[in-house]
Amino acid sequence: MHRFYVCPQDISDRQVRLDQEQSRHIDRVLRLGPGDSVSIFDGLGREYEIRLQGLHNGRIEGEIIRMLAHSAEPSLRLSLVQGIAKGDKMDFIMQKAVELGVAAIYPFFSQHAVVKLDQEKAAKKQKRWQAIAREACKQCRRNHIPSVHQPGSLPLMLEIINGKPAIMLYENETRHGLKELLTEKRPSLLCEPELFLIIGPEGGFALSEVEMARSRGVMTAGLGPRILRTETASLAALSIILYELADLGAGEDNIDSHEVK
Repeated sequence: MHRFYVCPQDISDRQVRLDQEQSRHIDRVLRLGPGDSVSIFDGLGREYEIRLQGLHNGRIEGEIIRMLAHSAEPSLRLSLVQGIAKGDKMDFIMQKAVELGVAAIYPFFSQHAVVKLDQEKAAKKQKRWQAIAREACKQCRRNHIPSVHQPGSLPLMLEIINGKPAIMLYENETRHGLKELLTEKRPSLLCEPELFLIIGPEGGFALSEVEMARSRGVMTAGLGPRILRTETASLAALSIILYELADLGAGEDNIDSHEVK
């Protein structure tokens, strides 16, 4: 069944209105019409099967048939604090991080960052990355859209973390590998409401940044003997954490549903 995102304000009682872009895609590309069924999600956790009714002012309207009781959210709330990378690497990281199951993404600037954004460009990037997160949710059947926050400095990110459990990947960390750290801290991490993963940009972290993070209680860990690109490190670390502490690699739950009365 085809799946689309609909803003919560466009869902009222049993009626749904899709935006013009998606309506054109349904009408002209998919060739679906009145009587056909699609699924929609509102980004806040709800998913419905709807029956298409027709076009009105360029927007397709539909009637909710039933609510689909399905959750693809990890048991662990994992937030990614990602150093801003150049080119299309950030787009790739956003998409894949959402597919893997992150709850939120916090882009940040660091001392070794190649990318420099003024306030206007940062706002445009944030809007673009949020759209990528929404599209990734559509594809991977997540009903909660992760928030992509406004880019900021590393000190600001540490203020946001504010003592909550956080792991910074650092290529010069030789005492703890990520897997060993997760094994050691597993009982306490599973009791926490959220875990932050901090990944540097292409140039990595300055020693002063690592020391600042450690002074705020952030744990540091390595990913092994090979130096990974920032986009590779992000996906590898997210996968390891969600495998060790959450549901990555587990069997898929069945989708349940009930009709809307």
